[in-house]
Amino acid sequence: MDGVLLDNVAHHLEAWRRIGLENGKELTDQEIRATFGQRNQEMLQALIQADLSDEAAQRLADRKESLYREVVAGDLERAMVPGLRHFLLEIRRRGAKTAVATSGPIQNVTLVTEGLGIESQFDAFVTSADVQRGKPHPDVFLVAAQRLRLPPQRCVVFEDSTSGVQAALRAGCFCVAVATTHSETELRSLNPHCIVSDFRGLHFDPLVAELSAHG
Repeated sequence: MDGVLLDNVAHHLEAWRRIGLENGKELTDQEIRATFGQRNQEMLQALIQADLSDEAAQRLADRKESLYREVVAGDLERAMVPGLRHFLLEIRRRGAKTAVATSGPIQNVTLVTEGLGIESQFDAFVTSADVQRGKPHPDVFLVAAQRLRLPPQRCVVFEDSTSGVQAALRAGCFCVAVATTHSETELRSLNPHCIVSDFRGLHFDPLVAELSAHG
């Protein structure tokens, strides 16, 4: 979702900076970006570097996501990745099953999909609450494939984060890296099947052809 439905890096960076300051840490963009794609608890361990109980980590994670929703709420349409709405309509018309698979909480999914009016374009939603291990482990994509009743090898994953690309490839999915959060150079080093800057110019038939060639 993050970096794929929305180009919302700046919004998440601002929320993490605020969490850092509230906990005596001045976090740099580079430090925060390096953890993108992981679950909040894992990001907190890397960024706050405190001996947090599970309960305390959850409180901080909830606080961070609350701050994020405050920052992004009025900016959804502007932050939507170009071409997304048209691409979703096309692939749904062609009968593709779709899912949102995210490391974020369900409240963020609801805010984004309902705020953009695209919630009906998805058959399933998988969040951090549905898996024990976050990216780069493949769990979130394996659960999504299961809920769509598809083998992972027949699934296309759109991912912006380095840990997300790794997770998609480990799941055995065809991975399209979206160069919103990271540069094409950074993403290329992970060997995704292809790289795009956004959804403009993407179409159903060429994508299916590439997936079939991969499988």
